[in-house]
Amino acid sequence: MLRKLLLLSLAAFLFIEWGPLSQERHKYGIASGDPFVREIVLTFDDGPRETGMQEIIAALEPYNVKATFFVVGKFAQRFGRVTLLLHKAGHELANHTFTHPRLYQDPSVEHIMLQAKRCDDVLEELGIRKTRFLRPPGGGWNTRIFNAMRRKNLKLGLWSLNTADYTGRPKEEIVNLVLGSARPGDIILMHSGMPNTVEALPEIVRGLQKRGFTFVRLEDLWNGGRT
Repeated sequence: MLRKLLLLSLAAFLFIEWGPLSQERHKYGIASGDPFVREIVLTFDDGPRETGMQEIIAALEPYNVKATFFVVGKFAQRFGRVTLLLHKAGHELANHTFTHPRLYQDPSVEHIMLQAKRCDDVLEELGIRKTRFLRPPGGGWNTRIFNAMRRKNLKLGLWSLNTADYTGRPKEEIVNLVLGSARPGDIILMHSGMPNTVEALPEIVRGLQKRGFTFVRLEDLWNGGRT
């Protein structure tokens, strides 16, 4: 009897997450992919930085891994050359606002829209096409943010596995966390400009590739790769 209840619960969960209601879910954004497909996304927040970005590119390039970088508009503007290096290396650049405010604390939908627009404008000025995704700083969201994003035709780009590399945790902890916790469809949160993260990347990539994972960009994970 207990086994039957567990199976029914699992079936209900999968129906809600990946059945007909998945279209409704995708109106708002994505926090993970298909749990039956061994794809995984590396995302990096808060860049580009003046230093450390070429090191990320160099760490991923031998494995032909493409990642998604949620860029802060003012940094992308200031470090335009580095931003273009990321783009030319085939990585996806997505919206992380212009000045990195806590959007969920902003009472104005118009201010939230302006933060998104100014970041998009910087990327477009650099010749980079407008992104589909916005990740609010800190990951906090509310109905005002949804309203602003709907009006800007953006989707929420969240994550399912947080490395907490911004705490300064050592390379070994980052590697062990990811290799011990990663599941199919995971979107992994990392940060630009973290030396320990750069050092951890080769071990993470090799370890997950040995387990049959393929690394994709967020836009590739979205809707089964149909962009």
